[in-house]
Amino acid sequence: MEYIAEDVGKCNRLIKCGFHKPPKVHFQEHPEEKTKRNELYRKKRQPKSPININEKDYDIIDEKYVKISMWNKRYINTFTIWLFKLIGNNPHYGIEAIKDVVQKYDLGGSHRINGAVVFWQRDYNNQIRTGKIMLYNQQTGKRIKDENRPNMINWVHYYLKKEHRLKADFKLKQCFYGEHLLKKYPNAIVAVFESEKTAIVASIIFPDLVCIASGGLGGLNLQKCKVLAHRHVIFFPDLGCYQQWKAKVEGISKHIFFASYSINDVLEDNATEEERAGGLDLCDYIIKSLTNNN
Repeated sequence: MEYIAEDVGKCNRLIKCGFHKPPKVHFQEHPEEKTKRNELYRKKRQPKSPININEKDYDIIDEKYVKISMWNKRYINTFTIWLFKLIGNNPHYGIEAIKDVVQKYDLGGSHRINGAVVFWQRDYNNQIRTGKIMLYNQQTGKRIKDENRPNMINWVHYYLKKEHRLKADFKLKQCFYGEHLLKKYPNAIVAVFESEKTAIVASIIFPDLVCIASGGLGGLNLQKCKVLAHRHVIFFPDLGCYQQWKAKVEGISKHIFFASYSINDVLEDNATEEERAGGLDLCDYIIKSLTNNN
């Protein structure tokens, strides 16, 4: 991403400010700058090796397991029930918004953990890499953790291997959650969040964005970001993680050419000490806003 002028760009305080002056408008006003920049760009920019997103050094899971997770109304799980209570009852969005997001992100349920949702990782080529199984409090939307192993996550590929439905040497390579939407909406701005929950809620509130999730702070890496080449991307770190994400993204940008990118600092700049201590993310603020306006 390159600097153009002080008045060009979209304000990264996405919630509070709607200012947006695209580079196209700036260059219409100053055509001589476009010619000059094009000449500089050709001299400065060395061609990079093409990004091969079809490179296959991983295994995939049969699509039938996604369909099974939707059978017998398993899409009505603790997570989607909470979504309906939060957003489905809101007249501005309604039940159709929930139905749409269930289909968009394949929000099926697990028969292994009663009431749990499965966050399927569907990649750019529409193939299933794995599924993350998580249980939520349907009243609060907070994750319910196993007291004996609070930091452990249940994975579909783990259970399928255990049941001998996948080969023992199944090779997992994770992708962004919601990655398949990049191909479906090739011109949309991409919003990258840490959690699947935040990406889903944000996709309803900001329908013009393609909302995807890294699956956690450590889930943002160069390999995953190959699919973001030549895209306009906004990264939304959780509170307290801004500097870590900034360093990661700037490092990744040396290897991958983003059409533009920014690391949103709206949380970091406006959070109270209490909110900072709680490590809140954008979803927490959206929930607060929707709850207060109901």
